[in-house]
Amino acid sequence: MRLPGTLNPARRVVLALALAGCGWGGDRPARVEGVSRPEAPIPEDMLPVPEGLVVLESPPVGPLGVIHHPEGGDEEAPPGPPQPWTSEREPHLGPLKVWVEPFLIDRTEVTREAYRAFLVATGYRPPFVDEPWAEDGWNWDGVDFPPGTGDHPVVLVSWYDAGEFCAWRGARLPTEAEWQLAALGPAEDGRVYPWGNAWDGSKLNHGRAGGEVFDDSDGYARTSPVGAYPAGRSLHGLEDAFGNAWEYASDVRYDSWELYRRREEHGVYHDVTAPGPGLYAVVRGGAFFFEMATFPAGERNQFLVEIRRKSSGFRCAR
Repeated sequence: MRLPGTLNPARRVVLALALAGCGWGGDRPARVEGVSRPEAPIPEDMLPVPEGLVVLESPPVGPLGVIHHPEGGDEEAPPGPPQPWTSEREPHLGPLKVWVEPFLIDRTEVTREAYRAFLVATGYRPPFVDEPWAEDGWNWDGVDFPPGTGDHPVVLVSWYDAGEFCAWRGARLPTEAEWQLAALGPAEDGRVYPWGNAWDGSKLNHGRAGGEVFDDSDGYARTSPVGAYPAGRSLHGLEDAFGNAWEYASDVRYDSWELYRRREEHGVYHDVTAPGPGLYAVVRGGAFFFEMATFPAGERNQFLVEIRRKSSGFRCAR
């Protein structure tokens, strides 16, 4: 039995073979000595990310900086040495140094307009949840997204849905290490946020802590059009890496690095993946109702792989 909304197994085999022939996905094509291969053009909607070192932690820790309020009155960090923000770590998940090879990643989160093209082309299951909350401007009407939201990130998609869309595009979900490099830059930069180390609520679509979590002080109570916060771009040019929608990585979440596929060289790991099956998928970056000023480490999260949430989106990589 296959899950509702998944592609026919025969179609998946044909797609996999086609992608292998194009050099996308799976192992790298063999290189022939003395023969140069022309560089494939970079799609306009994707960004190149050079190789680099990242440190995966659960959760990452770092000093709180200046909290900026758009209405004025910046709040300085407490006097004395920087105070770290921390939370309980999962067992056996101390810092892991990961070397990431060059790759391409979408500049923006996948939009509802782009996801609609996928639905029309494949007949795939549209974003829909049979619960009362989803009728409040979240559910799609067949292949039609809620009016006026075509340039917003697609949400109400599961980890499986995200993977199918990326495969249809001849791409894949980024690994967690790739996502972190694209969003926060290399480890030596020590960035806490995509734009730097100081919190600035005007640079992302975020929520508020406690009570009413929806916060329109940043301009949007719910999702915003992708790229609406250019000042919050990452070092490599990602839009909305933090805020707007949590983004799936290709990895599932385990409670030990020993369960991850990895290759070690001199204390640094390469090809780190957790492809599943697993119960929880990695999500990163926070969302439109998540407040990061007091708990930025919370952007590293996990969602059940089959659940469709109003806060879960994604972007593709190659």
